[in-house]
Amino acid sequence: MAKQTLNVLIVDDEDVLRENLSLLISSLEGCRPFEARNGYEALDLLNKYPIDVVLLDINMPGLGGLEVLKLIRQSHFEIPVILMTSYPSLEITVEALRNGAVDFLIKPFTAKQLEQALKKIRQRKDLPKDSEYQQLLNLLKQKTREQTLLFTVSDRLTSSASLQELYREIINLSREFTASEEVVFYLLDLEHKKLVPEVWEGFSDKPSTIDFFDDNPVSKCLREGLPYLLPSLNGQKALLSAPFSIKNESFGVLVLCRRENYTQDDLFAVNLILERAAPLAENFILYESILLNLHDALRALVKTLEAKDPYTKEHSERVTQIALLIGKEMGLSNDELESLKVAGHLHDIGKVGIKDYILLKPGRLTPEEYEIIKKHPLIGAEIVGYIGLLRQEVEIIKHHHERWDGRGYPDGLAGEDIPLLARVLAVADTYDAMTSVRPYRPPLPREAAVEEILRHAGTQFDPEVAEAFVRVWQEDKSLSGEDYGRSMSQSIA
Repeated sequence: MAKQTLNVLIVDDEDVLRENLSLLISSLEGCRPFEARNGYEALDLLNKYPIDVVLLDINMPGLGGLEVLKLIRQSHFEIPVILMTSYPSLEITVEALRNGAVDFLIKPFTAKQLEQALKKIRQRKDLPKDSEYQQLLNLLKQKTREQTLLFTVSDRLTSSASLQELYREIINLSREFTASEEVVFYLLDLEHKKLVPEVWEGFSDKPSTIDFFDDNPVSKCLREGLPYLLPSLNGQKALLSAPFSIKNESFGVLVLCRRENYTQDDLFAVNLILERAAPLAENFILYESILLNLHDALRALVKTLEAKDPYTKEHSERVTQIALLIGKEMGLSNDELESLKVAGHLHDIGKVGIKDYILLKPGRLTPEEYEIIKKHPLIGAEIVGYIGLLRQEVEIIKHHHERWDGRGYPDGLAGEDIPLLARVLAVADTYDAMTSVRPYRPPLPREAAVEEILRHAGTQFDPEVAEAFVRVWQEDKSLSGEDYGRSMSQSIA
């Protein structure tokens, strides 16, 4: 028997999307599309034609989707309404469910998702009336759970500030929503064809690395791009492994274990988490790639600058290494150390804006020339500031010549008004300058340079930073002359 025609009303103010949906629905067996550009046209068509289901966009000018939904319920109560939106929120979902929405499609959705949603409507249409209420009740419970999961996952994942935080949130959410006892997120090492554990929870030891070509459910999951659910057998815990892909490229695997067998609901939750995490991971990876390329370009510019002056060759590298040692001694976070590393390499980049006759002058600078050279932190901050990705690093570069007593430049900041990382860099920069050869003086002995830093702690330098530097220096007494840069490099590797 031929299927009864399903009349589908598409309500969306975006012409291209509405027309594409109409073409797609026309291609489905037993479906006929109707189009409305706004809520008023939709209500008019509902009064003229036997519409079976409404695809309704939430965000429209004039009558919004929720307002149209309420009007439909007032005069056409039994017509199922599927809402479409790009920006779901828990408040909108609750309001829509209260007003009788039967399903949600989150833009951009696939043709398969649309077809499945319409299939449910057709099945509902063919059901006897006495079972329709129970089906609607079950659907409401299911959609409420799905939307709660969706918004919790979206909110938690989007709050991640780095790729590592995102990976950590993936396993936290997976563990919470599936009540798993152990969770590990593997990343694919393409070069060595290995699955390497990146983050994990619930294990007493670090999970082992897995060969990409091994015959196990984790490797097979990644190779085939399909999830695996293994039941609990002979005292072994149940296992769920799900592939993590970015734009159809294999990237990693999420593996969960627990005593009870996993269900399709568990798999749905895990797949939702990974689907929502994929575009965020892609953005972080793209961001880090762009940032790395910019760092390389800027560091090449610094290398070119230093190549002009044999007295400052490798200065930025040595200053960075010393600053990182001080930062680790002070217990700075990984993010702070990373900012210090970037700023250390670029702290003198502003000298590209200083004329060579001043920059390379063999003798001492005149007061006028010194005022010009003092502009290099501002020039450097401006150069790096144009990138727009290194806000904290800009502040370090700008203020690494400020003094604790407020007599520094360019802004005369004092004490803790000077950014902490700039205070760290100031000590490292000064130590390297004092112990390096200059055309107008020989290098200071290492011990004398340390004494100078201690003598100016509380005036030029932050006392806490100066003390941390001394502790670092005492641990590296073998460092001297040209060897100290290499030794420090080895000590922080």
